[in-house]
Amino acid sequence: MRAALLVGSVAIVLSAGLTTACDRGADGEFVPGSYRTREGGVSVRTGDERCAANPGPAACSTVLYSLREGQRIYPICQRRGEAVATNSWWIYADAPRGHRGWVASWYLDHPTNRLPGLPTCTAALITPPRR
Repeated sequence: MRAALLVGSVAIVLSAGLTTACDRGADGEFVPGSYRTREGGVSVRTGDERCAANPGPAACSTVLYSLREGQRIYPICQRRGEAVATNSWWIYADAPRGHRGWVASWYLDHPTNRLPGLPTCTAALITPPRR
């Protein structure tokens, strides 16, 4: 569950049960929350059922948003798809400006390909954002 708090002209997003940023837990393991992009021009993508079954540039041809370096996404789930460099994991996530779509895990500031504690995507988890 996520709630937005407006402070002046800045919206602060609060995520219940998630640790913001790519933080380490008490045991030193990374925990899910928000993750930053390592570079700019990272695409948030969407498409039809092929996209959900095998995320990647070929199946998810519609680019919803282009992320800047350091922008945060809020992962919902993950699944294997088309490899980007050496990483075949894709993250279904909430992105800036109300966008929700697929982002290649390769571009996230995290030391492993698969994000820890994040479920594998199912049809129930891949839903459009509520407006």
